[in-house]
Amino acid sequence: MKKIAFISYGIVYLLLIAFSVYGSILVGQFSVANLISTLLSMLYLLGFFGYALQKAIWSAAVWRRLFYLISIATLIQLVAAFWAEWAQSIEVMLATLLSLPVIYALYQYGKADSSIWLNDKDHRKAALLDTLLGYGSVLVVEKEHGADNTKVTVSKDADSYSVKISRTKSGKEESFANTFNNPGATAVFIEKYTLVTMSDFEEKYAR
Repeated sequence: MKKIAFISYGIVYLLLIAFSVYGSILVGQFSVANLISTLLSMLYLLGFFGYALQKAIWSAAVWRRLFYLISIATLIQLVAAFWAEWAQSIEVMLATLLSLPVIYALYQYGKADSSIWLNDKDHRKAALLDTLLGYGSVLVVEKEHGADNTKVTVSKDADSYSVKISRTKSGKEESFANTFNNPGATAVFIEKYTLVTMSDFEEKYAR
């Protein structure tokens, strides 16, 4: 139901963009600024549909930057509306309200730890980590590589996953932590920044 509502909104938004372009061309007011604005609106809408359909398009970083862009542009328009004529101010307010679902979608789509950006292998690792966390609220694995030592602690609290990494590398001690919204991003983070793999957790905790 939610997906249908999002798609229906996206279609209406697309039609409004088309009518706006058509109207500007009819009255001879279509300019370079209108062209740039239209292209950006189409980009925003592409990200909106990507989020609505839960499909990965480009990367989270791209949509995060576009979220910042549309947020700043919307804020500038709202500030400028205070000094504009009453009719124009109302028009800006309505346009802002109409854009809120797109802004929200881009914000969610731009999250690097969203499950949208995980591949099939990452999803399997996510399922494994969730299963292992079901056996206990905290998982701890230590791994040595020569003189280097790494300790990874994973815990789950409600719907968030916390990772704490402590390691000794070349005689230097360091530690850092991070929190994620899904187990797949947690697994990717661990395997990217340490020598510990999900197989190490499985070997220690699997029943």
